[in-house]
Amino acid sequence: MFPSRENHAARSNPGLMSGLLMAGLLLMGAQPLAAREAPPEPLEAVEAFVVGEANGSLVLPLGAPDRRTPAIVILADGEAPDGRAAPYLDQLLGAGLAVLEMTTLPGDSLEAVLGALARHPRVLGERIGLLGFGLGARQVAALPEPVAARALLYPGCAGLAPAAMPGQAVLLMHGDADPANDAPSCAGLAAGLDGAGATVRLRLLPGASYAWDRPAFAGEGHAMLPRPDGPGRVRAEAWPAMAALSAAEVAGFFAASLLGRGP
Repeated sequence: MFPSRENHAARSNPGLMSGLLMAGLLLMGAQPLAAREAPPEPLEAVEAFVVGEANGSLVLPLGAPDRRTPAIVILADGEAPDGRAAPYLDQLLGAGLAVLEMTTLPGDSLEAVLGALARHPRVLGERIGLLGFGLGARQVAALPEPVAARALLYPGCAGLAPAAMPGQAVLLMHGDADPANDAPSCAGLAAGLDGAGATVRLRLLPGASYAWDRPAFAGEGHAMLPRPDGPGRVRAEAWPAMAALSAAEVAGFFAASLLGRGP
């Protein structure tokens, strides 16, 4: 192949060649002098949170180090977290809320945890919410300590007597395929919460089982989990798409209740 006129002219004129090379680099967005490293992406601040024998992990949202935010305390369904809270944590942080996920919570230590959290320099102590799954939701419903908002996910509605909740916002969410949270019992619990002074939002999820937001491990299709409302076990079917939707709804509920955003 014969060289073009442009190539011949460039070879015979080194200055032209240098100019063409520089123009090409600039057109490609290159930095000819030195490659600059991209600044690191900002991360949330994570702190160990220990009160007596209770411990957890406190994640603070992005922002100025002296900015105070509302906080959500997450209570697991049973003795330890199982990954169920992960999509909720992401959504809550995205809404600008701090999140404290409890790892161990022995006995009646929840009130002490709430007191310590309210004194944290990055937390608005008067705007603390509680999110509980299953057995954790029962603890959330029964807590006499006043909080700004509570989200109860499939708490085992039958026979659950809520604490007095004057002026508090409550989200009660369960699936219509959950034998531990049948619709009449949960409607009765919602009425009891309303009678206890709460502002209640009741959400029934079509087709969802107990613990639809629990991750499936090792490809399992379902799991048999302890019932929250008594002895025995209840079938849980993992439903990732529904977990993502419920996490977004829970975050929206807390954003509206604690930050005044949304409906």
